[in-house]
Amino acid sequence: MTRATLVRILGTVMVAAAVLWALNVPRMLGFNLYKGQFLYFLVALSAVVIFIREPFHRARPRLSMAIDIPLCGLGTLAALYTVVRFPQLLDDASFRDYSSFGLMIAVILIVLLIEGVRRTAGLALAIIALAAILIAVFAQYLPGVLTGRPFRPEAFLYSMAFQDGNILGAPLSIVGTVVIAFVLMGSVLQAAGGGDFFSNLAGAMMGSSRGGSAKIAVTASGFFGAISGSAVSNVVSTGMITIPLMKKAGYKNDTAAGLEAVASTGGQLVPPVMGAAAFLMAVVAEVEYSAVVLASVIPAVLYYVGLFLQIDLIAARDGIRGERNEGQTVRGELRHGWVFVLPFVVLIYGLFALVWRPEYAALASTAAMIVALMIFGHHGKRPTIKTFSEAMAGTADASVSIIFIAAVAGIVIGALNSSGVLFNISEAIVDIGGRNLPLLLLLSAMICIVLGMGMPTVGVYALLSTLIAVPLVDVGIDKIAAHLFVLYLGMMSMMTPPVAIAAFAAAAIAGSGPMRTGFKAMRLGWSAYVIPFVFVLDPALIMNGTPLEILEALLRASLGIWLITAVIVGYFSARLQGARRIGYALLGMVLLVPGHYVPGGTIPALMLLALGSAVIAYEFIVVRKAETQRRIQP
Repeated sequence: MTRATLVRILGTVMVAAAVLWALNVPRMLGFNLYKGQFLYFLVALSAVVIFIREPFHRARPRLSMAIDIPLCGLGTLAALYTVVRFPQLLDDASFRDYSSFGLMIAVILIVLLIEGVRRTAGLALAIIALAAILIAVFAQYLPGVLTGRPFRPEAFLYSMAFQDGNILGAPLSIVGTVVIAFVLMGSVLQAAGGGDFFSNLAGAMMGSSRGGSAKIAVTASGFFGAISGSAVSNVVSTGMITIPLMKKAGYKNDTAAGLEAVASTGGQLVPPVMGAAAFLMAVVAEVEYSAVVLASVIPAVLYYVGLFLQIDLIAARDGIRGERNEGQTVRGELRHGWVFVLPFVVLIYGLFALVWRPEYAALASTAAMIVALMIFGHHGKRPTIKTFSEAMAGTADASVSIIFIAAVAGIVIGALNSSGVLFNISEAIVDIGGRNLPLLLLLSAMICIVLGMGMPTVGVYALLSTLIAVPLVDVGIDKIAAHLFVLYLGMMSMMTPPVAIAAFAAAAIAGSGPMRTGFKAMRLGWSAYVIPFVFVLDPALIMNGTPLEILEALLRASLGIWLITAVIVGYFSARLQGARRIGYALLGMVLLVPGHYVPGGTIPALMLLALGSAVIAYEFIVVRKAETQRRIQP
């Protein structure tokens, strides 16, 4: 049996186990298992896959085998032993009846997870996990306000490995029960031809407009980013098609790569899935899932409004035209590919109308899509065994990394919690901010970008929600706003140098300089850095207000983003220069300030809104007409 075959078999077993657990099949058959048993079964399977797929040293296979086989064997056996003996280990942890063998199992599990995450997610998260453990060990010796509790090794190891809130915390629980179900949905959709459908649909909708190729790329990346759970995998999968398309249309290499990076990163912020972070946010923030989705709508709209405006204005400035779509219409694409829209309809209806559990809604959506494909097909083609095999392999490939990342995020959170240092860090952040909200937000934003480290969405949010969101809530910021704030800024690490792994992945495809692409992505996605500050200061942007307040906030933010984007590009209806450019920049910045911060109250705020609208009208009516006449004159 080849390595590839073994990996595929184990991956299929893992995905099947997650599906059976989500459907509550073990309990139906009379097996009353602990969730911890199920999660460690996933860890055991994932360990084998990771250590086969990611050898210690690819260029030195003998050395790799000497390290990988013992580590993989010990780790897998430790995880399987935990599955079998979990009830007893949990009791031992609860009653502090520690054994040497149990301690050895806990140590092996922690080492396995940290080494596995080093191989899949990079060195940064592994170092953070080790640092968190060291902080717990030496917490009582830390200086000043950071001083924590004394370290008790036996209690720490048993609690970390076998009790809730640590390795078996919310991140791993959500991944095992929810994320895998959504990854499966996306993998089936992709394997059956959904990627081509959404690309063609985007092309039919906007391919003929100026900058149409880039608009297609952004739309396609937004669709898949919402369910992929990883901006980097989204860049790699969709960017192979969209980046050459943008380059062919006339966009520069770094611009094409930057647009793909920003679009793929933004997909993680699009409700209702948000790369599965929405479900974890509902659990961690202790709010209704529907509240998370509603709050996320306007910020996501503003994110893509800013990006589409960049595309459109750059195309107008540089003379990049759309391409004719001969015989390609929205109606025609939907007639052949409606089966790929069906799962999203079922998903939203199941989540909101029928109040299904997220994992059940995802599986029902996948089942509805498969049935529709089997009956109606797509362009006359129906899925085959190979289609489903590819979907299972894709699901397993994406899931094993996320499982280890979520488990290690649990180690970080658990270590800081057990030592008491987490509470002290929260207090220190608030003290450094000096109860000055703008300073606190700026400090928190920088920490989020640094700690984001290019991890998948669930890992980013799991880490930052505990470290940063808590102190923001402590100073009176709306709970959902605080949690969305850390998610947004954490995701910005994907396109912010020197980390910027989504931008670097796009640069490799486009053939542009990595750092140059990273800075270009920052410029193209500038609004993503500002939007979190705006919705924290103006809760109306997260649907917390009256309908009129929400409408006013949306209009103000949209106009502000429009004007500042035009200033950055240097073009509106014609090139912007001198006083006009400066004036638009100032007006755009003022419009982004929430209305209740404007001196004088409602009337001046409405006057600013009217002024912004008048400027837009002036550009479209007066300046565009003058520019058109100038061009047609000999």
